[in-house]
Amino acid sequence: MIYLDFDDVLIVPRYSIKPLTRKSVNIEIPWLDKTAHPIVIANMPSTGTYEIAKHMTPMKVFTFIHKEYKVEEHKINLAMMEDRSYIGITSGVRDKDVKRTIDIISDFQDIGIINVDIANVYANVDGMIKAIQTYRNHFPHIKISAGNICNKNLMEELVNAGADYIKVGIGSGSACITRTEVGVGVPQFSAITECYEEAQNIGCKIISDGGCVTAGDVCKAIAAGADMVMIAGMVSSCYECSNMVEIDGQQYINLYGLGSTKQYNIHTISEQEYRPNEGRDLMIPAKGHIKDIINQILGGLRSVCTYVGVSNIEELSIHAEFIRVNSTHNKSLERYG
Repeated sequence: MIYLDFDDVLIVPRYSIKPLTRKSVNIEIPWLDKTAHPIVIANMPSTGTYEIAKHMTPMKVFTFIHKEYKVEEHKINLAMMEDRSYIGITSGVRDKDVKRTIDIISDFQDIGIINVDIANVYANVDGMIKAIQTYRNHFPHIKISAGNICNKNLMEELVNAGADYIKVGIGSGSACITRTEVGVGVPQFSAITECYEEAQNIGCKIISDGGCVTAGDVCKAIAAGADMVMIAGMVSSCYECSNMVEIDGQQYINLYGLGSTKQYNIHTISEQEYRPNEGRDLMIPAKGHIKDIINQILGGLRSVCTYVGVSNIEELSIHAEFIRVNSTHNKSLERYG
């Protein structure tokens, strides 16, 4: 069987039984007692910040906050947030990680989601399950996401432990080099389709994490079955990002991957001598604003719904048909920007 990535497929247009306009399409999903757009800003050190969350919350876009904030920093920032239901607090699975996350959320129980995230779920299934169960017992009303995985294996165990969302994607992120340095991963499009089928059987939702370079990739991810799509690289050049540095008068964003040597050195990761470098350390020229990128993605989602003939984004995965292709688009003028 050949596994496919976003560059290997296109969505086939399908006629609508009623006239559709981009304005008439509903691209919001139900979320608690509100609605949300199905986009998540990833918990990378430069993007998963409260500064980004301040811009994303009014747009009904999720921000998963990175792990490196201190407890008091979390509490100060959360106290100033007007609508915390679009915030995800990221946690590891060690006892001290779980304890600090419980401390944070106990003061802010209107947090939308707990993002239980470790580098290799397959190597610590028991730890992941125990952490999910602990959070489910403490906060039965708060949604839990868990990951990352890249096929249907382990999905049922994580859902039975209490996870509402399974995060899908290994090696597909823009700052990730797990595929080249470790040889591990599954192409993201096929990973989504396999996990979506299992999610339908066991009653959970999935978050596609990584692999999106364009708004069209986000459309493909949701059409393939993702309920939400997590992005980092697509917004990593924005002026709102953290880790801004200036070199020869030019501003850059220092985007470094989780599992990178840069992360190990900054955050004194344990057992560093046994860990390979699995993340890039990039200097990306700063340009543009995150709201503009999000609006382009939302426009793409409206447009793809009209091409597929659905008036609601929740119907997109039901009606979308994919074809395998040798090339997705005309690249002749890409050098001009």
